[in-house]
Amino acid sequence: MQGSLPIFLQAAFLTLQILIWSAVLSVLIGLITGQMLMSRHAWLRWPARVYVDFFRLTPILFQIVAIFFLIPIVFEVSVPAFTSGVIALSLNFGAFFAEIFRAGVQSIDKGQWEAAESMGMPHVKTLVRVIYPQAIKRMLPPIGNMLISLTKDTSLISVIGVAELFNTAQNVGAGTFRQIEVLLLVSLFYLLINLPLAINAERLNRRMNVAR
Repeated sequence: MQGSLPIFLQAAFLTLQILIWSAVLSVLIGLITGQMLMSRHAWLRWPARVYVDFFRLTPILFQIVAIFFLIPIVFEVSVPAFTSGVIALSLNFGAFFAEIFRAGVQSIDKGQWEAAESMGMPHVKTLVRVIYPQAIKRMLPPIGNMLISLTKDTSLISVIGVAELFNTAQNVGAGTFRQIEVLLLVSLFYLLINLPLAINAERLNRRMNVAR
């Protein structure tokens, strides 16, 4: 096991890279798509709705495998498994984040919009300076929960051969016949990342309930 420690550290670093890239991209996708879902224009709203429903209602494993095999066929480019996995995770979680952003913005009282409009504030400025500062407090607990799910789901891209932590654990466990120790080590890694997220998400939930 001690001889495998450098391999685990390398796999853990790769897993963190997957997590960071997927988290940033999925939040950006969710932010843009969430705004599209609320658009008055059907040509913006409907494509966003199709995207969100597709990625929310189909299995993420299917999406990972499909993107891994389809991108080279459709675009005639060779894409590394790491990149395919990040794209799949970002698109999947971006769909969920879109609904979180949409619900957060729509939870703000319409009087806030009307007050901003009466002051002659443009729509985008109203969103940035009035709506989102209030809505983000309501969005933080579900965003935290989604990041916890994303951390766990990074293990799913092992199906396309990415040597992240879970994939490495399977290989080391099979080679050393010490699967239990290996799996405990991997679970400790996920706990170290997810425990602070879970504690803070619960704290925010409590604050939100008190504020109400």
